[in-house]
Amino acid sequence: MFAASCARALRCRGKLRQTSAMCVLAAVSWAAFYVFLTRKIFVEDKDVSRAVSAGLPVLSQVFGGKGLAVDSHENIPGHGRCEEQTKIVFISVHMAKGDVVTNILQRFGDLRNLTFVLPKEEGDENTGWPQCFQTNHMLPSRTGSYDILCNHAVYNPRIMNLVMPKAPYATILRRPETQFPALFHRYHLAQRMGILASDPLKEFLLQPGEYIHRFSSLASERALLQNPQAYDLGLDPENFEDEDAMQDLIRDMETNFHLVMIAEYMDESLVLLKRQMCWTLDDIVYFEPGFQVKSDVPDHPTTDALHAQLRKWNNVDVILYQHFSKVLWKKIHDAGPVFQEEVAEFRRKNAVVRGYCLRERDARRRRHRDGEPAEGHAPPINSQLCEKIDTPVSEYSNLLRSRPDHYLRNEL
Repeated sequence: MFAASCARALRCRGKLRQTSAMCVLAAVSWAAFYVFLTRKIFVEDKDVSRAVSAGLPVLSQVFGGKGLAVDSHENIPGHGRCEEQTKIVFISVHMAKGDVVTNILQRFGDLRNLTFVLPKEEGDENTGWPQCFQTNHMLPSRTGSYDILCNHAVYNPRIMNLVMPKAPYATILRRPETQFPALFHRYHLAQRMGILASDPLKEFLLQPGEYIHRFSSLASERALLQNPQAYDLGLDPENFEDEDAMQDLIRDMETNFHLVMIAEYMDESLVLLKRQMCWTLDDIVYFEPGFQVKSDVPDHPTTDALHAQLRKWNNVDVILYQHFSKVLWKKIHDAGPVFQEEVAEFRRKNAVVRGYCLRERDARRRRHRDGEPAEGHAPPINSQLCEKIDTPVSEYSNLLRSRPDHYLRNEL
């Protein structure tokens, strides 16, 4: 009933008695500290060795261990030690900061030499989108198995479960009142529809049916012009007014998605993802990279009336956003006060990364402009992290597909 043509498919002696007791206590304390320190160093050395062998940066090494080493929050509270998960399907909806999450997943998998579901065509960031995801949209792996799907793809659980059985699912939503204008601007929809008004978005919302008709035969434009988040999550445009279909979609997502993140609460969302996947805070560091620093919406006045029109036109996206915002905050509430401490630590790490990488970016630009090294520039291992954060999805996909012995090419 729903689908964008998809079937329905997450640790002496002296005056003797008093002195000996104190000595015993001191010895026990020292032994406990030694065990803790040894275990901590072992964990960190293991992570550093893995990263160094892969030629990639480890933040506790990059930043001298200041506030970036494995900390007490790296275990899931109440669950003890857990096993790192390396398989995930991430449905990246358009203009909801999904590219930030995708970059995190690309860096995570790159570090571990994992196999990605990649677009069949080089240079593409879409795996079949706007068509419903099918196996012929992806680059075949040599083993036939995959670990991460994170490029744009329309949610199709029946086929995705065949490609990546038992993998947890995650996605991200953004408030439609900001997501839709960002998308409308990013994909130049006004120009493509020939809207010449001073406020093209307002003009479009006054008579959307007329403009939709102009793109009736073009699936990509139609997929962007109404409820684009619901479309990416598998709801066919024919069912945008079908209440039963909307509720079916919500039930399916509640059942099959381990986490629905919210763009406006990215830090909280990513810490929840880190906990569910048994990752570390180092695995999820991010900042808005160079290709995203510009505002995704031009400056123009917005009104309550325009927001009302946006909500009405994107009715399903509004329902999804409101529902899963409540779900997210219930998860945060249930996690308890320690969760907010972990989020605060995460933000401190991100601030360090952002400050360093912005300085490194400026240094690269000066070296390029002046043709000489900049003072105080960082070692290559530091620069590499910043460069990877600053790599767009399609370019990173090309880097991943070029790795030897992962994918079939000549056989295509």
